[in-house]
Amino acid sequence: MKCVIFDMDGTLIDSAKAICETVNEVRRELGLEGDLAAEFIVKAINEPGRNLGLDFYGIDKPDMKLRDNFEAKFKKNYREYAAAYEGVDGLLAGLKEAGHFVALASNAPRYTLDEILQRSGIFKFFDLIVGADENIPQKPDPAMLNLILKSGEFDKAIFVGDSKKDELAARNAGMRYLNVCWGFGSKSPSCDNVFTVAEAALYIEKL
Repeated sequence: MKCVIFDMDGTLIDSAKAICETVNEVRRELGLEGDLAAEFIVKAINEPGRNLGLDFYGIDKPDMKLRDNFEAKFKKNYREYAAAYEGVDGLLAGLKEAGHFVALASNAPRYTLDEILQRSGIFKFFDLIVGADENIPQKPDPAMLNLILKSGEFDKAIFVGDSKKDELAARNAGMRYLNVCWGFGSKSPSCDNVFTVAEAALYIEKL
């Protein structure tokens, strides 16, 4: 059986506006001058090692109040703005019809994922959903991918994502990686890239 693992934001779901609106809403509440550009925000969240509290708010270690405020606003904006990329539902349906094991590995908190995927109409396609929690660190740590790989006996496995964090997580887990360039990410010089959902489907089937 082939195991196909997907990242969520920027790969399956376009949540860029939700993220950017939330960051700038919090900045305004903090009295910071000027909204940050969407390009800067999206680039920052996808780069390993960035201190996002410092980058976005000038705060080295945001407290729980700020984190909770961000999360509440993000949840509202996600509901309003986020949606699956065109063709993603067909890609996932095709993989399930072919008998593959389909999983999700997202840096978003695990308890938020079911609602997000249901609202986007793609929850039904996943055999296993893994998100970050106190016991599972975020990518580029390979813990999520390793957990999924240990859940079954797979002949082949691939992780499909859109960022350097995803690429490094796959490398750290010792598995094949496919970088998609239709979402948040750009072309990577160190791995295979696809620019359309159709190209992704063809690549995975040829694996």
